[in-house]
Amino acid sequence: MRRVILFAVAAAGVVLAGAWPSSVSVEAAPPATPTFNKDVLPLLQKQCQDCHRPNAIAPMSFMTYKETRPYARAIEKAVVGRTMPPWFADPAVGHFKNTKLLSEAEIDLLSAWARNGAPEGDPKDLPAPRQFADGWTIGKPDIIVQFPKEIQLPATGVIDQSNLVVKARFERDMWVKAAEVKPGNARVVHHMKAIVRPPNSTWLKNVPEGELYVPQRGDGFDRSVQPPSATGPIPAQDILAKYNPGVEGQSFTVGNAAKFIAAGSDVVFEIHYQTTGKPEVDRSMVGIVLADAPPAARHLTVTGTNNGQIDIAPGEANYEIAGEATLESDAKLVWVQPHQHYRGRYFEMNVVYPNGERKLVLRVPNYRFDWQVGYELAEPLDLPKGTRLETLGRYDNSAANRFNPDPTARVRFGLQSNDEMHVAFMGVLVDPKADPTKIFVPRRRPVPPPAQ
Repeated sequence: MRRVILFAVAAAGVVLAGAWPSSVSVEAAPPATPTFNKDVLPLLQKQCQDCHRPNAIAPMSFMTYKETRPYARAIEKAVVGRTMPPWFADPAVGHFKNTKLLSEAEIDLLSAWARNGAPEGDPKDLPAPRQFADGWTIGKPDIIVQFPKEIQLPATGVIDQSNLVVKARFERDMWVKAAEVKPGNARVVHHMKAIVRPPNSTWLKNVPEGELYVPQRGDGFDRSVQPPSATGPIPAQDILAKYNPGVEGQSFTVGNAAKFIAAGSDVVFEIHYQTTGKPEVDRSMVGIVLADAPPAARHLTVTGTNNGQIDIAPGEANYEIAGEATLESDAKLVWVQPHQHYRGRYFEMNVVYPNGERKLVLRVPNYRFDWQVGYELAEPLDLPKGTRLETLGRYDNSAANRFNPDPTARVRFGLQSNDEMHVAFMGVLVDPKADPTKIFVPRRRPVPPPAQ
């Protein structure tokens, strides 16, 4: 089957005490009603338009007044209820570059605009529009790797999580500074990963190119031993980019880093489709922006912790399980994304240093499977050799969980959404010369006894 690689040529007022005679009554002037052009649009550009724009993940665009006005009261309800923008980390724990929490003043502004008729305002107040490169958040890609053909999807039913191999067979070693998975049909793609498969890998080696393949347990392991590439770094299986509600394009330049793709590598897409009530097609892709020079550090996105011993009894409302991984060499943590399914309700991650010091890095008290946010640390976190990463997840398999598809089912580990997982995907920085397969070795912690 033909490989498909497309190359794109690269406020406050102050009144002084004693300034007025005591016989004069002074009242603050009522604040002017916010307008879309002057007050609301700049805030939407900052916090909302990455998702709310044409051909992006959100179902409606907030680029213009005409597009936004019908949703004024819905916007007010969402921001007052803090369901939008989607951000689920405890603000008292950690600091993150991509925080999307609105301040009280910003919430008040949007609420006042909606309650006062959502006025448009003076066209002279319009800010310059944000520019997006043909729907890409990473800018114009240097390389685009696309499905070789359209995938036909049914109108109804459950579509199992699947893999699709594209034999990219890159012609040279490359350093990558940004990448983004772009669905061909956002209506049907719930989430998707593009994964680098190194040359001569055993992973899915007999799966035909361009066909959906439902993986079996154990299929995700690459048992090949990779020699150093022509330019030095050791090839490795690495998550190149992810797409899901809460994650779009990813940059890898923090700490002067980049991802490495060895010559001869392929791309494997891991896909979770959903049906819409009518037959659909999809032909998704991943865009790649190349680095100008070899970096000071190598960025790896890996499955940091993963516990497959989940066993949740029917109706169990507070099941708990943990994961653990120990660093076998020095690294820096830059990104964390919890991954659980419909029963997942809570997630936290701690770092335990070799000297016994313990640091809570992330707490997600209200995990949402429909918004799988990735959390970018404000500063890289040093992880010396011997540091232990510990994660904890809680699950609700009761009827009180409105996302639960079947509270009468016993739920065990599995890749499909009706199963459960306890995974933390992590972005780490390592020495470019380090063996990426020996950064850390997972170790399962004791599992709580099955609920009776």
